[in-house]
Amino acid sequence: MIPQRILVKGFLCYKEEQEVRFDYDAIWLLAGPNGSGKSAVFDAITYALFGCHRAGQRQARELVNKDSERLLV
Repeated sequence: MIPQRILVKGFLCYKEEQEVRFDYDAIWLLAGPNGSGKSAVFDAITYALFGCHRAGQRQARELVNKDSERLLV
């Protein structure tokens, strides 16, 4: 499977809606400083596919951004 895009809002560190697209090139890189949300992108993909967080069976309410009421993945 090759991901095309992921859209998140209110998920972990992503309060505002953010779209990450993977369909522009065959190879892509997520880069940024610590805490910028790189791992959260992969967490969102895992959550979208399997309904769980990589750290285990965390409830959806635990994944909602602290300043948001709900999440969208």
